[in-house]
Amino acid sequence: MSRSDAHKYIGAYEDYKIGKKVILGSYVLTSSDIIEFAKKWDPAPFHTDEKAGQQSVFGSLTAAGAHLISIRIKLIQDMGVNPHIIATMGWDQVKFLNPAKPKDTLILSFECIEKRLSKSKPDCGIVTMYFEMINQNNDPILSLNDTILVRKRHD
Repeated sequence: MSRSDAHKYIGAYEDYKIGKKVILGSYVLTSSDIIEFAKKWDPAPFHTDEKAGQQSVFGSLTAAGAHLISIRIKLIQDMGVNPHIIATMGWDQVKFLNPAKPKDTLILSFECIEKRLSKSKPDCGIVTMYFEMINQNNDPILSLNDTILVRKRHD
C-alpha cells in the first residue's frame, strides 16, 4: 500500500482493515537532526558528538529513541490531522531494534492488527496498529503497537 493510498485507510473506524499494510512516508535523517534533537532531549555523547559516536559500540552518531518516536509522529501528522481520532490509548511493545544513523532513510508503515467496538462509547471503536520503521536496507529500526480511540462514520 503506497502513501498516496494511505488516506483511504486512516479515517473513521470502518476504514481500518485488519491485515492491511499502509506506508505512511519516509524521512532522511541527518547528523544535524540527530545532534540538535539530542542536545535538547537526550544528550548522550553518541547522540551529540560525531567522534564519540564513532568510538561507541554503534560506530557512528545515532538517533535517540525519543527522536525516532518523534519522527514517527511527524510522518503520521504529515498525512494531515485525522478528525476521527479522539485519542491514543497507549503504546505497547516499543522496541528499538537497530540504530538509526545519519543519511538513513527511515520508512514508516503500519498494519491494523485488531479492532473492536467501544463498550463505553457507542459512536467509537478501538483500533490497534502495529507500526514498523525500517531503513533503506530494510533493517528494522523501531516497532510498536499503538491503540487508538476512533469515531465511527456517521453516514
